[in-house]
Amino acid sequence: MKFLARLATGQIALWRTFWLIGTPLALVWDVTGACMVLGIGVEQLFFAGFIITLFTLATVTMPFVSVAIWRSASNYPRQAWWQTLLAIGAKLCAVFSGLVAGLSVLGLLYLAYDFVMAAFAPD
Repeated sequence: MKFLARLATGQIALWRTFWLIGTPLALVWDVTGACMVLGIGVEQLFFAGFIITLFTLATVTMPFVSVAIWRSASNYPRQAWWQTLLAIGAKLCAVFSGLVAGLSVLGLLYLAYDFVMAAFAPD
C-alpha cells in the first residue's frame, strides 16, 4: 500500500514509473486488445475469458498509471535541456495513454450494458 501511495504522489523515479510499470502495462493492454480485435484465442472459452479479464484490468489501471507518470514527470529534475524534453515527452505519453484508456473504459461499460440488456431482454 505504501508503494501505491508513493506511486500516486509521484515519489517514484520517472524511469521506474515509465519503463517498469507504464510500458509493460501498455504492452499488455495492446496485446490483449489486438487479440480481442483480431479474434486470436477466442476459440477456447478459458483463453477468451483470460484475455478479456486481462484487458479489463489493464484498462482500469491505465489511467492511474498515467497520473503516476504525469506526477513523476512533474517531479523530474530539469537541469539540462534534454531532461526537460524527457519530462514533456513522458507527460504527453501519459495524457495520450490516459485518454485512450478512458475511452476504452467507456467502451467496456457499453459492452457490459449491451450484454446485460441482451441477457435479460424478453424473447
